[in-house]
Amino acid sequence: MGNVNEPVKITVLIVTKNEERFISELILKLHEQTVNEQDYEIIIIDGMSTDKTVDKVQSFKDINPNLIKLISNPKQTLPLAWNLGIQAARGDYILRIDGHTLIPEDFLENYLKLIEKQPGVECVGGIINSEGTGFQGTINQYVYSHSFGVGNSKFRTIKGVWEGFVDTVPYGAYKREVFEKVGYFNEDLKRNEDIEFHKRMKDQGMRFFMSTSIQSTYYVRLTLKGLIQKSLGDGTWTMIADQSVPGSLRIRHKAPLFAFLIGLAVLLLAVFFAPMRWVLGGVGLLYLAAAKLGKSWYHQTIWTSLFPTYHLDFFLSSFFPWLRLF
Repeated sequence: MGNVNEPVKITVLIVTKNEERFISELILKLHEQTVNEQDYEIIIIDGMSTDKTVDKVQSFKDINPNLIKLISNPKQTLPLAWNLGIQAARGDYILRIDGHTLIPEDFLENYLKLIEKQPGVECVGGIINSEGTGFQGTINQYVYSHSFGVGNSKFRTIKGVWEGFVDTVPYGAYKREVFEKVGYFNEDLKRNEDIEFHKRMKDQGMRFFMSTSIQSTYYVRLTLKGLIQKSLGDGTWTMIADQSVPGSLRIRHKAPLFAFLIGLAVLLLAVFFAPMRWVLGGVGLLYLAAAKLGKSWYHQTIWTSLFPTYHLDFFLSSFFPWLRLF
């Protein structure tokens, strides 16, 4: 590894809080990348973890102190964490990935290849393969991988080989100059800060390019409670992000809200108008069709009920931001 003050091609930022289950495997994969270690650095911003996350990071840092940098994030919010990492970064490109993610050994190589292929694009990224273990984890994995759960999030639902311009990317690798022109992530938000930030980027004519050559695995929540908490939080802060910069939301962000409102309207009309009961039945079949995977009817029943629960969470969380006004 070269001088710690010299620029590198790409900086990898990882925000953690109690990620002891996944962080060692992620750092190990980053250490085993097919690119030269002189081309990248790893900065981990920890939000005051109470488990062994910091100890595990420190053990890797002791082995290779020039590759890994550890920063503390006492306020424990995501936007501040990313901003701390950006300010400490030496990379020409700055890449954000989550602590509960698994990557292949050619992950950074594929980023650098895409950057070389699309040098004029301000942000490049790839696709996410959701993965869960256990009964509920497998169900949550399906919700996060199906268009009925995440809308037209191409980076979660696309199959096969594809690349092209998109409206957003996960785990984006941003040109350093993006932050010089657009500013940093909005620290008034607690999460979903990328939605608001990407809107500011697009307002300045900046573009996003996605390629399926870049792939990572995201470990989903393993419990129903975890899924509900995440969907409520995502829905709330998505709406707050849109209040901060109107126009931040895409159709997919509003789809769960619309889906639930339509379902609720059909249910109420079916009480008074017999023909609407056929429509209600059709809505139920639509949920069932979305859940069908060739599994047992028991699994399909669970999936069928989970989709409207997921939509209900977004519906309810859509009102939470407005309560702040009262």
